[in-house]
Amino acid sequence: MWFWRPGPRWWIGVRTPWTFADRDIWDRSWSQAAALLLIMAAAALVHWILLAASVVLLIIWCISFPLFLYHRKYGTLRFWKDHGWNDYRPVARCPRCGHLQKLASPEDLNRSPCEACGGDLSAPAPGLRNSRPWGTRKG
Repeated sequence: MWFWRPGPRWWIGVRTPWTFADRDIWDRSWSQAAALLLIMAAAALVHWILLAASVVLLIIWCISFPLFLYHRKYGTLRFWKDHGWNDYRPVARCPRCGHLQKLASPEDLNRSPCEACGGDLSAPAPGLRNSRPWGTRKG
């Protein structure tokens, strides 16, 4: 799994809307899942209780890690779905004014300014709890 990097698929991989919306998040989640599957294989050789614990860890980690990456990159957990079965698109929060903006692709994060204030959407969010820089107000 470390050497084979398929694109987002419906039947294999970490299949969440956040991984379908951004290929970079899919690739990073795929490599994390590969490492955890190796840990699961080693745990299965030792004892079945360790295997059960590693399965729980795999499920929790493979859901929370893409959420963390998506929120860190876009400043929100929102996404929007275009036509199709896995045509999820990202939504970015402006770090300056807090406006949510639909993006056609993840590359638009670096190219398009905020529709509300004209600020840069690609500025990193300062933290998980507050997506605007310290001292600025929404609106």
